[in-house]
Amino acid sequence: MLQTKRFAQAARLYRESNPQIHVVLLEGRNDEGSGLSSTGSSAGDFFIYKTDTESDFFRAGLAAAALDMDKNGIIAVFLESGIEKQAKEAFLRAINSLEKPLETRFFTSFSDFSEIPGLSCVVLAGAGAEYLEQENGVPVIFMTWIDPFLVPDDVAIVVDDSPWAQAVEAVRMVTAGIGQGQIRSKFYILKKNIDKEVLHKL
Repeated sequence: MLQTKRFAQAARLYRESNPQIHVVLLEGRNDEGSGLSSTGSSAGDFFIYKTDTESDFFRAGLAAAALDMDKNGIIAVFLESGIEKQAKEAFLRAINSLEKPLETRFFTSFSDFSEIPGLSCVVLAGAGAEYLEQENGVPVIFMTWIDPFLVPDDVAIVVDDSPWAQAVEAVRMVTAGIGQGQIRSKFYILKKNIDKEVLHKL
């Protein structure tokens, strides 16, 4: 929060010295927030965009159900504590929209996790990265800035909310004069270990 406010101060100073250049702050998916999005910036200071956490986790829920491949298994979701409430609600909304909702278990730490019989998909969102060391063949949705080509074989989908992934949409929003808004992350489907039918669903 303090760091974001420092960025805001730097943005204002930069804007004062370079009024012809637009300045954008990307807040990421930290649900605790900096207070900037709610109070806004002075007219023309800078643009503020945040990761669309609700959309990302709703889409992740639908993707996890597709990766389940009709096994009617259990989905494990690891969440960082700052986004837990909003992310959990969005994920469950997606799961509960299905004809036959799947069981979902949420964790905020890998230490709370133990082997789950019938596990069909794992979502890693800021917590639980240690799970990848197991390499047990369960498809993983990994929310990360890591290059999709560098992730372990169990990773089926990479959800990228890095500044580089959001840059194009941010420029479009600046051009449209949108002072504040949310940007959906990029979903990269890694086809190497995914069934053709599942690919079609995704």
